[in-house]
Amino acid sequence: MRPSSVASHVAVVDTNLFVSGTILKHGVPFELLESWRRGEFVVLLSGEQEAELRDVFARSKIRTHYHLTEVEIAQFFDDLAKLTRPAPLHLPLPVAVRDAKDEAILAAALGGDAGFVITGDNDLLTLAGDPRLGSLRIVTARSFLDLLSILT
Repeated sequence: MRPSSVASHVAVVDTNLFVSGTILKHGVPFELLESWRRGEFVVLLSGEQEAELRDVFARSKIRTHYHLTEVEIAQFFDDLAKLTRPAPLHLPLPVAVRDAKDEAILAAALGGDAGFVITGDNDLLTLAGDPRLGSLRIVTARSFLDLLSILT
């Protein structure tokens, strides 16, 4: 990997992408998580987001419907522990978000000096390019993977 690659960048991955990429072993969210696991970029994770992920994966409906095993869930959280950096929250936010649940994602990105928020959530995507976010780029997983393919 070249030094100018996205590995030198830091991202916050929205919760829905972690969940989708874990329960479905195909598609863009899965590709994104595999790229992260290969070390192609660095992920920041706040305590709030980790708690949300633990809540989602503790739901029997999710485990049963998607046939997730205890081993798969344990491996996911092991990856989180080993392959993410903690993110302090930057509050108050310089912009208003439409969905209060997204505040922790944006606050972690700003607090951890992330270069990217990777999301499929329109409530966050509408903030892309807002000058109050400085150099933080809010992008879809597909856009981020396309960028990775150019730089690696």
